[in-house]
Amino acid sequence: MLGLVEESVFQVHLQTFLQAKCTTDACRHAVETIILKAEAGLVPEEICRSTELCTDTCSLFPTWPVNPIPPKPQDWPVERRLAEAVKPVDYTELRQILTKFVDNVMPNTPEAKAQMPLMGVVAAALAQVKGFKLDTDYEPCKHNVSCHIFNFVDGHLPLKDSDGDRFPPANVKRFRGSDWRGSDCDDRRHDVYPGRKVTAHDSSVDHNCNGISGGNATGSYEDLFCKNTQQRGLIMLGDSATAHFHIPPQWLTANGWNFNQLLEDAENELDKPMCSWGTGHVKPEDCPYMYPVPGIENEIVSIYTQLRQRNRCNNNDFQNIGVNGARITSSMKLVDSMGRDQTLDQPALVWLALIGNDVCNGHAGFDHMTKPDDFYTHAMETLNAIDTIVPHGSHVVALALFDGELLYDTMHAKQHPVGTTYEAFYDMMNCEGENPCWGWLNSDRVVRANTTKISNSLNDVYQNISDTQTFKNFEFIFYSPNWVTLFSDYQKAGYPLSNLIEPTDGFHPSQTGNALFAQKFFEWLDVNHPEALGPVNPHNDEIAALFPNQF
Repeated sequence: MLGLVEESVFQVHLQTFLQAKCTTDACRHAVETIILKAEAGLVPEEICRSTELCTDTCSLFPTWPVNPIPPKPQDWPVERRLAEAVKPVDYTELRQILTKFVDNVMPNTPEAKAQMPLMGVVAAALAQVKGFKLDTDYEPCKHNVSCHIFNFVDGHLPLKDSDGDRFPPANVKRFRGSDWRGSDCDDRRHDVYPGRKVTAHDSSVDHNCNGISGGNATGSYEDLFCKNTQQRGLIMLGDSATAHFHIPPQWLTANGWNFNQLLEDAENELDKPMCSWGTGHVKPEDCPYMYPVPGIENEIVSIYTQLRQRNRCNNNDFQNIGVNGARITSSMKLVDSMGRDQTLDQPALVWLALIGNDVCNGHAGFDHMTKPDDFYTHAMETLNAIDTIVPHGSHVVALALFDGELLYDTMHAKQHPVGTTYEAFYDMMNCEGENPCWGWLNSDRVVRANTTKISNSLNDVYQNISDTQTFKNFEFIFYSPNWVTLFSDYQKAGYPLSNLIEPTDGFHPSQTGNALFAQKFFEWLDVNHPEALGPVNPHNDEIAALFPNQF
């Protein structure tokens, strides 16, 4: 709203513009109240404070009216999905639904509600609105709807999973569905799901849901084309960067402002796993806008798509267990969400990609950052737990924490979608305690440098584990990209570094950044640890000829 106030005063009649977006009398009254305060000369922060949304000390705009007037924010590339017509939403009714849901369905204790991720709760409530039938005949929840909701919100499992195998049907994409995990091609059989190796079914049943079934006189196509090809699945354990957190800049700017796809995005916790560097697999038009990346043209490239291209028997075997806010101290919940059986399933390539939150949060000071000893304890707990789940022959790649000083260096002087600079935006968010990364998104260079020092000490923990520990069922690989070189090489190709960072928060990798990460990370593995990827399947062309609709 503050950005709309600043920007719209110079471009449109603000009251008419905002009231046109309202669907209730309460909304129109609130707009009128805000406009009266603005016309009375109140600085936007004073308006925010008068509505008790802001503190008494925080300020985004030093003067009001703004002088000098900032340039008009750029026209952000339109995401094709945002251009779709959507049904108007009655937000008053939605709030009532959310309130009723939290009061009557969620566990009614302060402790339970405190640990529920906000966007997970919102998504679960929207599922109830859509009339999802969540009762099943399978353990552990069976007909206990609250249990299903809890497993979705806190356990990050598919909300719709009729046979309890942790994989969703293809027609339920959101709610931790097939946008997040390979789709279950038979949601009535708990022994049919992506990644399944052992089967009692005949060849007519696609027991691992990779799109290959049937056979000829010499045997099943699964055996002929896939046996001994070292097929494997992909499992991403990570944070919001793994899940691909994305808020369209159009939601924050008067120029082209709209809330199209807001509820649909909420059903995916404001994440885009189907477009992410790990598990992207959809068409470009279903994803945020992507600027050019050398070597990538009009396609979504991810670790999964490249793993699938290497061996078409890997098709549909992926899991994105990225959770907004996840850090190493909460990583056991990610492991608990994995769908893998050590005896019955194929090996897996697992990424432990917690690249920021152990030093990034909204708290001022360094006390809330993870200490190296704690990092080691939780990392080893997580790795040992993975070792009890994944089949022998698996690989685990621990990705180093990001070099967060690149974020401030790249973005601080540029204009944020609300009209001010990123530096002012970061400091305002810090003042309000809402900055996703106080340590790096901070105008104090000493704070940024100290945060990097702590981050490097956590990366040293991974290196120590790599040097000193071995595991029974997987090879541990520590990957520490040269983030500076990765960024500078993109710039040398003739593109601005800001292309790689989400414009709304100035923090997460953008769609362009996701594509670049997928490309470079896979290249590194192919050169340094090709065994983690498996060999190229010599039967790929035969599979493509017989099963052209496999992907």
